[in-house]
Amino acid sequence: MDSHRRVAPNRIDAHRLNSPFSCFDWVEANLAPTDAILRCFSLARILEAKSFIEEEISATGIVLEENNEILGMAADYRMTGLKRVSFWSVLINDPAKVGKAGVEALLGYAIFKRDVVPSRAIDQWHVFEAVFNKYPHEHNCVPNPGEYHVRVGNEEVSIPGVLYAQQNGLNKVCAHVALRSLLSRRVPAGDVSYTTINRLAKKVDPGWLPEGGLGPPHIRAILSHFKVPFRDIDYADEEKKSTTKDIRKTHPFQKFVYAGIESGCGALLGFGMAGPKAGNERHIIPFFGHTFNKDTWVPDADIAYFNVGGGLDYIPSESWTSSFLGHDDNFGPNLCIPRLYVAPEKADYVVELLHDQVTYSGVHAEAVSLLFLDSLRPHIAKNPNPWMKRLSAAAGTEPSRVVLRAVCIPRAAYIRHVREEKDWCGRQEAPALVNILEKFLPKMLWVVEVSLPHIFPATENKLDEILLNPFVPFDADKPFNSDLFLVARLPGCLYMLESPADGSPDFMEVPSNCTSRRPLVKM
Repeated sequence: MDSHRRVAPNRIDAHRLNSPFSCFDWVEANLAPTDAILRCFSLARILEAKSFIEEEISATGIVLEENNEILGMAADYRMTGLKRVSFWSVLINDPAKVGKAGVEALLGYAIFKRDVVPSRAIDQWHVFEAVFNKYPHEHNCVPNPGEYHVRVGNEEVSIPGVLYAQQNGLNKVCAHVALRSLLSRRVPAGDVSYTTINRLAKKVDPGWLPEGGLGPPHIRAILSHFKVPFRDIDYADEEKKSTTKDIRKTHPFQKFVYAGIESGCGALLGFGMAGPKAGNERHIIPFFGHTFNKDTWVPDADIAYFNVGGGLDYIPSESWTSSFLGHDDNFGPNLCIPRLYVAPEKADYVVELLHDQVTYSGVHAEAVSLLFLDSLRPHIAKNPNPWMKRLSAAAGTEPSRVVLRAVCIPRAAYIRHVREEKDWCGRQEAPALVNILEKFLPKMLWVVEVSLPHIFPATENKLDEILLNPFVPFDADKPFNSDLFLVARLPGCLYMLESPADGSPDFMEVPSNCTSRRPLVKM
């Protein structure tokens, strides 16, 4: 599925980006100065690119497939341009010397495509796809980036990132490119064609046309076809079923977007436009990362000023997120979208993507963990460890001052983290205990980390982690399920759930070498 990235060039040129070279001049002369195209060159400048290599390539793979699909829709369609442009952190005067630059010098690439349909008065360039390194700031978090292989001249190189794509208004619109962006790092083939997306959408509605856009039923069918679990909310549909009409308040889209991001799967947000000429226009964008603000006012202010007596049971780690990182096919890749910028009443549809076979959301994992944490409070309260006393005090306040962060990770990644981690006093977990955990834990885990407000942002540490089985659905009628709850790791001890008596949970305690706070899991 990546032959369009690996096709040999028909022509190749190298360009230096140092002054007085103007990207605007070059784009105006060779492409078209659209926001999305200019954003690619802007990103290259932000990443301090020194040169770029321009290649003319032939249509192959999913580009050729797209051309044939559009030709079936418009007999006078033709593709009149296809360029692959790669951006480099070093000066490259000779394209034959790309190999000497090293793969680490590649900052990003873009494939620009020109579609012409005279009968529809269409003559346009668009970004068929692009991948750029994330902005190199320690607090820009992009969990689980994809790895994309691309040919430049005679060399094959790779780059980590999240694929960006732009609609053309012919065979793909915003939802198509948003889906492809996230699915490209999930499906075994490493990419998804728009022809396949359209074929699956037509199974839901045979009379559907691509320019009509993808609605929730289409998106659900496409994700299900590729066996990608998800949790979605169609707010308008849910409001029709609800008697309280407050679904946007009880299930805010930000929590599901954040949960999808933190676990490295991503999320989609569909929203209605606003303004005097907006009408009923809608748009959808993919999210794949977030920023982390250690000094944000939000966690304290939300409880103290704006949700007084609101019954919040914990502080979500999302509170330290200023912006989500996402793509907008109209404006370009790798953009910061303020977490609270989209008004709740404008949110139409949110999709949290989940890992394979996972049965419930990260939002639900936090809620379940809170239930187990509350059941563990008698054990925590009588433990003499000073960190256990601090945790007990934080959990016992009204409102609670514990911070929860849910991430879904493979067992292998978790075990590696436990083997390598050291608590604040430099202690490591006993190898024998880690070996036991490795044998009985399932292949994926919800790891819900429990921290305090002045530890979580300052040192990115936690006191506790509650491990849940992501393959066992939570049953509200039988919450204390030993198949669901796996283990809680606290300072100095581990707790495992024994068979509950009369509905009350009973825990078995196992000593732990780690007696102090520990690092968060890094994605």
